[in-house]
Amino acid sequence: MLQIYRDSFRFFAATFPLLLAVGAVIEILLWVLQPRSDTASSVALIILAYFFHRHFLFGEAFTFRGHKPAEGAPPFKFGWFLLLGIGMIFLPVAIALALTLGLVADHSPGTLLLFLFPTYLVVLGLFGTALPATVARDGTYRLSQGLRVGLPTMGKLILGPGFVGLILLVATIAAARSLATFGIAEDSPAMLAFYIATRTTGFLTTILAVAVLCDAYRKTRPAAQAA
Repeated sequence: MLQIYRDSFRFFAATFPLLLAVGAVIEILLWVLQPRSDTASSVALIILAYFFHRHFLFGEAFTFRGHKPAEGAPPFKFGWFLLLGIGMIFLPVAIALALTLGLVADHSPGTLLLFLFPTYLVVLGLFGTALPATVARDGTYRLSQGLRVGLPTMGKLILGPGFVGLILLVATIAAARSLATFGIAEDSPAMLAFYIATRTTGFLTTILAVAVLCDAYRKTRPAAQAA
């Protein structure tokens, strides 16, 4: 299990300059196209996650020189992956919002997050292996196979992207409060640099989640089950 996390950190470190450039492009575009669009940001992250999946499934490099398909890997087609990824993002939000509005009197963002994180965990743990199956274009994959590895997948998601994501969230909140204390304006270059930094470090959480899901997907394959 630790090897999954080690590989994720190595990949993040090796691709950090490119990830920083991608994060800068996303944030500068969002900066120019005010107001900020969470939908556009989510789509960009899903497309990036597609390339992360190809790395962990097929060993493909992710560099400034481009991304060439590995020998024997399926061609680039991320239409279904994009649709599935959008569903994986917005379905938990809809469920968490419904739970917040229907079960508690406090409808604050903090309460929404209390429902959102467990919902994301359950959705990714149970159905997340469909994402690498879509990238691999594996017609033999069945949802029932992913459900069988759901519980161990949730555990790895908690220990990997969940733990790292919590650390990054606390660090981001602390940094944002520090900037507010110093009176940094929302439209200042310093705030743009802050958004780029948080965007780039946030990619690590995505990389860890992708690595976990790709590992879980491999365990659903007949060859892995027979070994």
